[in-house]
Amino acid sequence: MITLNDILLLSPEIVLTIGAFVVIIADLFYSKKSFSAVITSLFLAISAVLSVALTANLISYNDPSGLSIINVLSIDKYSLFLKSLILLSGLSISLCGINLLSKELKSKGEFWALFLISITGMTLLTSTTEMITAWVALELTSLPVIGMLALNQRKYSLEVALKYLILSATSSAIILMGIAYIYGVSGSTFFSEISMLETALSGKFFFKDPSSILILFGLILVVSGASFKIASFPFFSWVPDVYQGAPTIVTIYLSVVSKIAGLSIIIRILFDSINSSMINEWAIYISIMAAVSMTVGNVMALRQSNIKRLFAYSTIAHAGYILVGLASSEPDSLNSSNFAGIQSSVFYIVAYAITNLTAFLSVLSISKEINSFSIEKYKGVGIKLRFQSIILSIALISLLGIPATIGFMGKAFIFSSAISNNLMWLALIGILNSVISAYYYIRIIKLMFIDTSEDQRPETYSGDLNTRIITSFGAILILMFGLAPAMLLGIVEGVVNILQ
Repeated sequence: MITLNDILLLSPEIVLTIGAFVVIIADLFYSKKSFSAVITSLFLAISAVLSVALTANLISYNDPSGLSIINVLSIDKYSLFLKSLILLSGLSISLCGINLLSKELKSKGEFWALFLISITGMTLLTSTTEMITAWVALELTSLPVIGMLALNQRKYSLEVALKYLILSATSSAIILMGIAYIYGVSGSTFFSEISMLETALSGKFFFKDPSSILILFGLILVVSGASFKIASFPFFSWVPDVYQGAPTIVTIYLSVVSKIAGLSIIIRILFDSINSSMINEWAIYISIMAAVSMTVGNVMALRQSNIKRLFAYSTIAHAGYILVGLASSEPDSLNSSNFAGIQSSVFYIVAYAITNLTAFLSVLSISKEINSFSIEKYKGVGIKLRFQSIILSIALISLLGIPATIGFMGKAFIFSSAISNNLMWLALIGILNSVISAYYYIRIIKLMFIDTSEDQRPETYSGDLNTRIITSFGAILILMFGLAPAMLLGIVEGVVNILQ
């Protein structure tokens, strides 16, 4: 039975749901192009404040295990931290969308309502501790995106939406098949009970007990299906076409917010469902996912001429970097003095969210002014649009992993964790891929500031105020956490310890 306390714990999601209905109704009576985005931003801000308030309340409650809602949702430091990151990222996107999105959408009210519904699914996904609930949250996340993709003025919008629909349905079917295998063996879909069964089966494991094999196979199917959300191997073929054909706001949303939510549930599955008896098998599987994602993403990015497609392949590569940390995690590593793999992955999620959001919003601002997403059109932009070009350059060097940026710290922690857990080969693949990525990141900076265009006259364009403020703040965080990461490290350690 749901109590008043449960309703309070779900208040961020309730606010988002109410906001979706308000946006649709308000759009019927007041159709000004930016009004729906303003209302969306308001409800996201309220939801973010409630999430922060719940975090403060949980700290005062002083219960490391957090609070449970009907045994399927866990409101703990881990879920609230990632939920706040999702809400703040969504708020940044909606604020920039107030003035930068008007020409790309057919129906703004419907778009922003779907945006809020999708974020609701993502916030629920961070808290789920049961597989059917996780599957429902994934569907609540994915289905609205199909509508968001279709509500686009571009001629390829329906094709892109259909491609996303087909692959999303395929990944959902794979997840359900995995859940069926797990339930058939364990009789439960709760993460903790699955882990208890693995403990009972330990000593009989691999290829000696059919139950163990079926559980492992089921969990592999679930994680493989969830990889669709983070754009990693084996479900990344949809990313380039969807990123290029989608409204840029949707591209940013899928690149940043969707990845946070997808990784949150994968981490839950790995560290709530996986017992130490299975860790070696999981390390092999996650390592393969990481190596393929990094290599394919970076190699394919080298030959792109459209900046949205380039970032599409880049985001595949960064999913691989995050998976390196997960592959090098061990059940007892959370108590070690070293920076554990799981902690390095969560740190990298934050670094990636800040950096990629800053980069993509800068690209949106610049491309709106030059009216093109062609990389060649960025030639000489550093003179004409100096402010956003500098911000974009800071974000690019962070994505590359140059020292004094948060991206460098994230990669340093990821690779050192892999090396300390005897995954030297995976760390070397990651470092090599970082070197490869230098070509296409530095190429953009070179085009903006070194190469010349036909028109070199500085322009008076000042950019959208919201975008300038948000990207400036993002650039400050990139440099601040790159030079002094201790505060963020402390927060991440406290958040991850809940998964012990």
